[in-house]
Amino acid sequence: MHTPIHFALIGCGNIATEHATQITRVGILVAVVDTNLAKAKKMGDQYGVPFFETSSALYTSVQKLDVVVIATPNGLHAEQAIEAMQAGYHVLVEKPIALTGAAIQQMQSVANQTGKQIFSVMQNRFNPPVKLIHELLQKKVLGNIDHVQINCFWHRPASYYTNSWHGTMALDGGTLFTQFSHFIDLLCWLFGRVKTAEGQFKNRNHQGLIEFEDEGHIQLEFESGIKASMDYSVNEPSVNREGSLTIFSLKGIVKAGGSYLNTLEFEVDDVELASILQIQLDTINKEQFSANDYGQYKGSMRNHYQVYNSLINTLLHQTPYYTTIEEAKDTIDLINLIYQAR
Repeated sequence: MHTPIHFALIGCGNIATEHATQITRVGILVAVVDTNLAKAKKMGDQYGVPFFETSSALYTSVQKLDVVVIATPNGLHAEQAIEAMQAGYHVLVEKPIALTGAAIQQMQSVANQTGKQIFSVMQNRFNPPVKLIHELLQKKVLGNIDHVQINCFWHRPASYYTNSWHGTMALDGGTLFTQFSHFIDLLCWLFGRVKTAEGQFKNRNHQGLIEFEDEGHIQLEFESGIKASMDYSVNEPSVNREGSLTIFSLKGIVKAGGSYLNTLEFEVDDVELASILQIQLDTINKEQFSANDYGQYKGSMRNHYQVYNSLINTLLHQTPYYTTIEEAKDTIDLINLIYQAR
């Protein structure tokens, strides 16, 4: 392991700039790769590093390398991660880590064989309102939970899907994979395993552009008995309108809201709990948050810096990474369980 850690970035699309920003903050970017050589050259020139059209060219050319960051179309993640680990490098894989549980098992097998680590990206766990809700659930201070509601009403213009891998079944996989896997991850992280899942799906506004739904309604029952509903869409006309998680419990309502889980709302009967939540609300209101901005649309809260902080601490100080490959698989398995009804 080199100090500072040396990174290569595969995929020079929209999220690549954020990765390059974080890489150069915590380590050294040594090369970039993209099958679109013009994109690779542009980013390579921007950061003053070599650029390549293929990962095989990267591995035969670069001498100092520790971590390969994979920010390519979803359907390529597993094979590219496996190739990188077999070449001798750890991998950081953008969400979703893969499109099937079987692919993740293959990745795990190669990680075990090579002694390399797989790091996934689920940065919404770092959102302050989400972290607070996780802490409240761990301490069991909300009492019995009656219901959980997820609302995801986002904007994705036609241009997002035009002449793109976005919207294809093979490389994208579905709206729950590309737009809303963060929310599925939070459901698994906060409430555990799901016993049953039902879904309704419709392509309302993107016919001819995408091969799956642009909106859906999901009903879940967890093994704990908690029930949850999720309504989602990418049909908002101009901006992301809402990305929220609301818990209805014995002691009241707690909501991580806003357009990307960036605000806190509550209405509770317990005086002590209300006081705790008010203090946290005051703290959150003093902070400034921003979403990943891709020009014509926006994504989740800009928390990749915390992902990279955790990765560096794991590699240099053996501190446990903030999530596990098993948890990543739980998310993908749940999405595929939901999509059985598609």
